[in-house]
Amino acid sequence: MKKIVISEEFDPCFNIAAEHQLFLTSEEDLHLFLWQNDSSVIIGRNQNLYAECDLNYLREHDIKAVRRFSGGGAVYHDKGNVNFTFITKEASASQDHFIKLIQSAMQRLGIDCEFSGRNDLLFKNRKFSGHAYYTDGDNYMYHGTVLVNVNFEQLENALTPSKIKLESKGVESVRSRVINLSEINSEITAQSVILAFIEAFECNHIESINKMNFQPPLEKILSSDNWMYAQSPKFDVELERRYSFGTMSVSISIADNLIQNVKINTDSLELYDFNACEKELYHTRFNEQEIWDHIEGYL
Repeated sequence: MKKIVISEEFDPCFNIAAEHQLFLTSEEDLHLFLWQNDSSVIIGRNQNLYAECDLNYLREHDIKAVRRFSGGGAVYHDKGNVNFTFITKEASASQDHFIKLIQSAMQRLGIDCEFSGRNDLLFKNRKFSGHAYYTDGDNYMYHGTVLVNVNFEQLENALTPSKIKLESKGVESVRSRVINLSEINSEITAQSVILAFIEAFECNHIESINKMNFQPPLEKILSSDNWMYAQSPKFDVELERRYSFGTMSVSISIADNLIQNVKINTDSLELYDFNACEKELYHTRFNEQEIWDHIEGYL
């Protein structure tokens, strides 16, 4: 039976796990899942977290990083955007139909938009909605986000990688010029977007889920460090820092978020022996500040 499911939670781990559970139990009839997250960065299954965002900024501003099950690029979420997911069987899926439903919802808000070849919805060549699809067996989802009143300053800072030299083997995100719907019409809110989706979907069967009545099994996996960091593709990183005696550089190879190889060099006239330090860093978790703290213990 066709239905709409709305999450009453703002926890990104719960919502992404709920989306995946609804996806795994998809039916021939089309379901629409509507949800919002607290401030968070959601990265694709095959992405390198360090290449996508500034982890120090995320920690300082209490922004959660979550790796989803599907591929695609990194996105910033907060309560200023609305996330939608169409779920069905692959044989019943129609991307054209989903796009028309989204455009119909936007037209109810007075927004005329066009679909671009990169799975984006644009208003006067500025992106306010990005989409992706995911299949597994015969299950199919088409999901995306609608920017309503997102904190763009926080989005830009969160999705700016730390200023370190990094060569990643993972998929990198593509940035686009974006716009909030509230910039087009100040009366548009997240709630009015949700209502527009409900009206466009034309379904009277609406269910609400929360942590009391719905427990997606994979929520704990999503919130684990092993899933968040160990899934990152192999990458190489070079750190550099200036001291009074000269410049220190550190070359590191990382896999499964563990240091596999490290070499410490300095142009100082004074001789330093970092062999013991390098051995101690081997197979430890990569953390830029902790690496510098450890090295400084040998200076």
